Amino acid sequence: MMMLGRLIAILLLGLNHFSSYASNESEDFSIVGVWMLKSELDPEGRESIYAQYTRCKIYDADSTYYSVQLHAVGEDMMIIAHEMGRYHLDDSVYIENGRVMPFQVINDSTYILEFQGYKETMVRSNTMTEERKEEIRELVRKYPNDGDTPVKHFVLSTGERKLKDIISTYHYVFIILVLVVLLIIAIALNIAYRKRLVEQSLSAILEELESRPAPVTDAMKHVSDNFFMSDYYNAIRQRLEAGDNLSAEDWSEMESQLNAVYTGFSRKLRSLHRFSEVEFQVCMLIKLRISNRDIAMVVNRAPDSVSSIRSRLHKKVLGSDGGAKEWDEFVLSL
Repeated sequence: MMMLGRLIAILLLGLNHFSSYASNESEDFSIVGVWMLKSELDPEGRESIYAQYTRCKIYDADSTYYSVQLHAVGEDMMIIAHEMGRYHLDDSVYIENGRVMPFQVINDSTYILEFQGYKETMVRSNTMTEERKEEIRELVRKYPNDGDTPVKHFVLSTGERKLKDIISTYHYVFIILVLVVLLIIAIALNIAYRKRLVEQSLSAILEELESRPAPVTDAMKHVSDNFFMSDYYNAIRQRLEAGDNLSAEDWSEMESQLNAVYTGFSRKLRSLHRFSEVEFQVCMLIKLRISNRDIAMVVNRAPDSVSSIRSRLHKKVLGSDGGAKEWDEFVLSL
């Protein structure tokens, strides 16, 4: 009985000592929220004031707390995760992760916590956003400072980082838009330049046709007539009328023969338009005076399709309305 009485007396004394710190807590005081370390007294009574860095605690309503150290780094905040754990606070008792510590409420925004002889004055912070608090919680959960692993530093800048990301996004969008505009301008200039070259080439061809001396015209006609009586022409015409498939070598030979008879034939044509393979083949067959039906058979197109190609080329190359017949006349004049 004597030992039991002594134990009760010790407990009463301990509770009386602890209540000297905690009994000032007002009935409506709530520790839930964000608290920053304002100052610290060491066991000898020397005070330390924290400015560039401080300790921060987040108390949640589910009795979970998160402890970190914050360092101001320019516009950002660097964080060192400490620990998370459970806490309990009532009128006379504060327990943190199983540690019972004297606790004194000064007012609704200030409390003093004593641990291992150190007295920490904590002040409430109402400026931290929910987004930032959640970032702190997540870092503490993932990287608690257990004393065995190297301390990890993280830049805590949720708001700033989002703003920088937005600015960066707009920056890249602006650059892309500028590049797109420059590309459009370059394409437009290239089209205009190409159009000028085509116009100049067409003008030179038409001028050469109009100013061609009669002796030159007669000489060209003589060469052309000889070509249409040549063995090559008779052989290729028979193959074309028979609907034979021509190889790449056959088309290349046809272009060489035409250029030999009509100087600069393919060069003049290609200077006016970027012909597709079929379009240029149609032009060469026109120059060989092959009928539309036989051209269609050789290039494996319907006759109506070949007529459309010829009409379309007249519009694209000469820039004026005209039909297949007008295009044939132009090609034959080269």
